[in-house]
Amino acid sequence: MSVINPTAHYTISINRVLDYIRDHLIEDLSLDVLAGVAGFSPFHFHRIAQAMTGETLAETVARLRLERAAALLRADRHLAIAEAALASGFISQAHFSRAFKKHFGLSPRQWDRVTPLQNRKNGQILEGFPLYTFEDDGKHFEVRLREQPLSTLAYIRVINAYSDPSRIMGAFDRLLAWYQQQGGDLRQTTLYGMSQDDPEITPLEKCRFDFCLSVPVTWRGNGEISLRELPACHLAYIHCVGDIYLEDRAWQYLYRYWLPRSRFMPVDLPAMEIYHKRPDEIGWATYDIDCAIPVIAV
Repeated sequence: MSVINPTAHYTISINRVLDYIRDHLIEDLSLDVLAGVAGFSPFHFHRIAQAMTGETLAETVARLRLERAAALLRADRHLAIAEAALASGFISQAHFSRAFKKHFGLSPRQWDRVTPLQNRKNGQILEGFPLYTFEDDGKHFEVRLREQPLSTLAYIRVINAYSDPSRIMGAFDRLLAWYQQQGGDLRQTTLYGMSQDDPEITPLEKCRFDFCLSVPVTWRGNGEISLRELPACHLAYIHCVGDIYLEDRAWQYLYRYWLPRSRFMPVDLPAMEIYHKRPDEIGWATYDIDCAIPVIAV
């Protein structure tokens, strides 16, 4: 009889709840509902979640709703504040505005939707990555569109993903080792990197990054490996071959220049790196990836 690691069990439950929150921001996200998703009693799960994430469930829900609204406002500078608030689960624009100002230190109307938001309580700074202007720079990036099919993904999640590169690299190694132990052929899978949060908005220590591999629908996760479905969607993407600074420039172009001028809006799915070559094939200093955003035409 196999023995389930209790810590891994809790990690899988927390990941399942965080994914559920992201996918159901405009629905009832009460403690009873989320405890049911996790498979724990509300009394115990409230304490487990706070111990493992460093914030209460109510704080997590409020923060993710704020970050979703901020992402919508940044993607479409003409979007009404009230629309972004309602689309992110707030009951009113007034409620959203109060929460926004408390969290970010300025009101939604004061934000120019271009300057990166920084949580004043955390004082986060993405050092070494300058902000670019793109008025005459479009020729350097070609944004393409394609269909992403429905896929089953096995993933390993890294919290505080940007603090130490070894955390990302170690997670990648463990995911590939697990995949091969299941009998998987690395030539028959696709590697994804998914940023569940925007480091220009989310406190860095709470940023989540998932390494994912496409797997057969019949597979099951175990240990720290969880499974989820990636819905079929449209992708806007830039093929990027270069170092991390070129990748960052491509993301900035997509979010800060192309998206606000396009006829598309981002859908509530993570942005993703889709790897043409894995880091174990070409190293961690150079990338051959598609920087992709799930979008919908408006």
